[in-house]
Amino acid sequence: MSAANISLVGFMCAGKSTVGRRLAHQLNRTFIETDAVVEEETAMTIAHIFETQGEDAFRDLESKAIREACTATNTVIACGGGAVLRPDNVEQLRATSTVIYLKVSEEIVLERLGPASKLRPLLAGPSPEEKISTLLRYRLPSYERAAHLTVDTTNLQMSDVVHTILQSLREYESTDTSE
Repeated sequence: MSAANISLVGFMCAGKSTVGRRLAHQLNRTFIETDAVVEEETAMTIAHIFETQGEDAFRDLESKAIREACTATNTVIACGGGAVLRPDNVEQLRATSTVIYLKVSEEIVLERLGPASKLRPLLAGPSPEEKISTLLRYRLPSYERAAHLTVDTTNLQMSDVVHTILQSLREYESTDTSE
């Protein structure tokens, strides 16, 4: 594997954090989770930032965390679900990383979220299911444009996702000569 970063993008509950930690461990790389960086630097939860400052303020903090993460090398970066909505984020990630879109079905998101859906600021309100469906449809083109590789996590255990990513990276690196 090359020393370029690996960045994971995808919807909430796709497994970016879990897979990212395992992938970083397996490849002996540093792991950075941009949401955790934002929470650490602000001493606030993402939900509290959304509630008190709004989504735009959070997205600004997220962009800053991505810029900082992209200065690292030999790193696995797990990005927040909406990180790909800003073209500058995508440009930074693609310039410094192999970007992998962890695809997940709506049903699996609901299953993995369970009662925690009430803790997600973008899902607040009476129908988290409708919001998930709407957000997934809206974000899908952004995830696809950002990605060098796509791995569908819907029917895979997290260890299988890591194995699939490693295999996909080897194939990608052996065929990709430019970008």
